[in-house]
Amino acid sequence: MSASQVRELRADVRHWRRGRASATLGQVLSDAYVGVFTAVVVGAMLASTVVGLRRELGVGCTAGDCAAGRDLLPWLVALGAVLAVLSLARLFGPVFVTPAVGSWLLTAPVDRTAVLRPRLLGAVGAAVVVAPVALVAATLGGLSPVAVAALTLGATVLAILGVAGAAVSQEREGRGGGLVAAAVGIVLWLLLLALATGRAPTRFLPTALWWPLVAVLAVLAAGLLGLALRGLAGVRHRQATAGGSLAPGVSGALASLDLALVHDLVIEHRWRAVESVRPARGGPGGVAALVWPDVVRLRRAPSRPVVLLASAVVAYAVATVGAGRLTVLVAAVVGFLAGLPMLSALRVLTRTPALVRMLPFPVSTARGATVVVPGALLLVWGLASVPALHTALGEPWGDSVLAGVGVAAAALAGAARWVTGRPPDYGRPLVSSPAGAVPTNLYASAFRGFDIAVLGVLPLLLLPEATGALLSVALSAGVLSYLLSRK
Repeated sequence: MSASQVRELRADVRHWRRGRASATLGQVLSDAYVGVFTAVVVGAMLASTVVGLRRELGVGCTAGDCAAGRDLLPWLVALGAVLAVLSLARLFGPVFVTPAVGSWLLTAPVDRTAVLRPRLLGAVGAAVVVAPVALVAATLGGLSPVAVAALTLGATVLAILGVAGAAVSQEREGRGGGLVAAAVGIVLWLLLLALATGRAPTRFLPTALWWPLVAVLAVLAAGLLGLALRGLAGVRHRQATAGGSLAPGVSGALASLDLALVHDLVIEHRWRAVESVRPARGGPGGVAALVWPDVVRLRRAPSRPVVLLASAVVAYAVATVGAGRLTVLVAAVVGFLAGLPMLSALRVLTRTPALVRMLPFPVSTARGATVVVPGALLLVWGLASVPALHTALGEPWGDSVLAGVGVAAAALAGAARWVTGRPPDYGRPLVSSPAGAVPTNLYASAFRGFDIAVLGVLPLLLLPEATGALLSVALSAGVLSYLLSRK
């Protein structure tokens, strides 16, 4: 090939590259225009809808209970969004990579900051989803424009602070950053406690102090995020791939609607991160030997009973907004969800029938021993909810105490139903659906546990007195007895 032909070929290549670059740039600009136009139109529609609902609520919500509930609405919604972000950050990392990336890259002795930085920033960007949720809730709550902006920014910064704390905790294997996450959790719990007593921050915190508090939180979040970015180079292979291994398993379990399998995966992920535990020697014999491991687990994870007792505040918050008998239902569902981590021993005996057959006890006795400690903790939780039930139901204190026992029994029965549920059986007749052929018990598994919790408090909802409470206890005890004895 002559020199002139080479020059012509190079000129053709440069021309082709310029044309491709201009075409790519035009496609990017076209996509950006469509995205911005769609965001503006949809945002305007949503904003108009939210403003209209705010106006309607301002006109129609004039009763005392309605006004109190509207005052607490933005704070409760923002608090729930921040707690959801913190829970996901603590569960998955928040710095994690897929097992494939971890196998070929993170094992090499190189600086991993360039690989892990986009993932950390992506987790921080995902935490910003708190902003629109808090914005909508604050607007519907009737707050002033300044209060809406302060609440939105405060909730967003608090979520970013929690994600950064979780990243530092992951990098240091639970040291340092865990204290930040615990501090954020305590602050959120105190806020929920204030809301449960009917004291929204707008009533005892001057608006002039909101912006300084948001500024302090922003400085703390920026400093903690910078510390997390600096520590990315020292992230180990095991730390970064744990969340990446959990995500596909959780996705597959959710695809089959097997929530109990999701619970198993989360428990496995949590204890896999623990390098070692101190063995507990000795203990009682007989049936009490099956109760003793639950006591040992409480010593190893003391945060579980603390979280369970702290969740009783939700019943007070619901009673404060004037929910009435609905407080009983909400309390039962919250107790059911908070009590699930306590029943890991019952889950093990349910999923491994061979282990139950090796024990020198009947099936009902062996399984019943595993619910002694969770039942005692839920009973204490139910008694801690008695003042909220007394306020919501308006019954004497004796009936309110029985109502607390009934709610605790319903929560225990629902949790037992959830952990003892059988997985989807593809050997049964299949039902045609848009997603393909599914077993008949697949969709019902999504409501497992909730149905028993609601059924347990149904007599208490119909008869909010001693008779209804006793019927609730008897019904929950019957369901629990059947669940523990079936094979």
